[in-house]
Amino acid sequence: MNNANTLENGITKVCNKCGRILPIEKFRLVKGQFYNPYYLSQCKECEAKYQRRYISKKKEVKFSDSLEILIERKYKDIRPERILDLSNTDIIPLGTDEIFVRLMDYKNAWLSNYGRAIRYSDGKYNLLQGSYDSNGALFYCLRKNVFFDGKWIYRSVHLYVAKAVVEEFVVNHDKTSNVYIWHSGFDKQDHYYRNLYPLNQKQYMAVRNHFNKTGDDSEEFIIKIMNDIKYKPDNWSKRAMEPVMCGIGYRGLEGVDCTAESYIKWHDMINRCYNAKFHERQPQYKGCTVCEEWLNYSNFKVWYDQHKIHGMALDLDKDILFKGNKVYSPETCVFVPHTINVLFLNSKKSRGDLPVGVSYSERDKKYRAEMSFMGRQIKLGTFDTAEDAFARYKEYKEDFIQDLAEQYRDEIPNKVYEAMMGWKIEVDD
Repeated sequence: MNNANTLENGITKVCNKCGRILPIEKFRLVKGQFYNPYYLSQCKECEAKYQRRYISKKKEVKFSDSLEILIERKYKDIRPERILDLSNTDIIPLGTDEIFVRLMDYKNAWLSNYGRAIRYSDGKYNLLQGSYDSNGALFYCLRKNVFFDGKWIYRSVHLYVAKAVVEEFVVNHDKTSNVYIWHSGFDKQDHYYRNLYPLNQKQYMAVRNHFNKTGDDSEEFIIKIMNDIKYKPDNWSKRAMEPVMCGIGYRGLEGVDCTAESYIKWHDMINRCYNAKFHERQPQYKGCTVCEEWLNYSNFKVWYDQHKIHGMALDLDKDILFKGNKVYSPETCVFVPHTINVLFLNSKKSRGDLPVGVSYSERDKKYRAEMSFMGRQIKLGTFDTAEDAFARYKEYKEDFIQDLAEQYRDEIPNKVYEAMMGWKIEVDD
């Protein structure tokens, strides 16, 4: 049967989907093979309906038959030293849980878990007014400490709020892939840390499509998406999540180069914290831990690549920024020259119960003050009491640390310089 007919002297065609006789212009003309044009058998309206159903079905979120929960929603532990005392300011918190934490790489700046920012200038703490880019993303203009042209300087940068809040407050289990941030309710004005979810592209699209269709973006649903193998990055495998270091550290992704310097640094860090045999030789590392994010080597590598200065031999240090710190984390660690790192090594094993820097001479019946540095002993004198010997050691070493900070001023981040200039030696160091 010929589907072409005439209707009021016009060419028509019968749609094989809806059965209607329609003007020929209601059908889409396609080129066909060898540029031989022809009209499709279904009308444009039916074709559009099919496309909508196809796209809707393609966007439909379907979970795998079995889900193994590998990660949970977690938040970072914040060192109290980083939290700003609001009683010294005129700033009223948005909620009882709002805190402002020091942004370690920025000049006199704090960020809250609600996404607000404070900068200290002219003797006053001031709330900052943010700006929005063309995509509606909020950012602040701050000065960041960066290594440029052979020295550390401050440079004006844009700090994007959602990314920064996640970085400071939310545990991101896969920093390599989780570069998209879902705002609860798709409200990009909401920067409360509990409403922000770091996701990879597959996960983000699945959450957005499901939300657009159902209005549901519950934490339970998002966590299921995060743990479904269908939405993992292509180079993810369950094998890469197995703890290969001390029963706790895992590689995170396939294709890891175990000979890379970043992997060796990560390996040594895990070993210092969780190897019982290592603790027999170096008991000062007992009780030290690695933060949740850095148990994943791939996460550590992201931080390593961002902070390592190529061409410089640097040590990973956890002690300088926060005295007494026992946690390796992005917030507490820094790369420093070896000369600086050895200044802060713990010597409790060798000195016994005496104050740091003090030893007792049986021959002289005196207390000696000495400082060890780079394999040599610097003798500071003998004293009748351990207290006097320690006082001399304390004075000398604090001055020594400050002098070294000035010597390396251009080669160390400002946060390290400030920590060294304010360093105080205690009896039990």
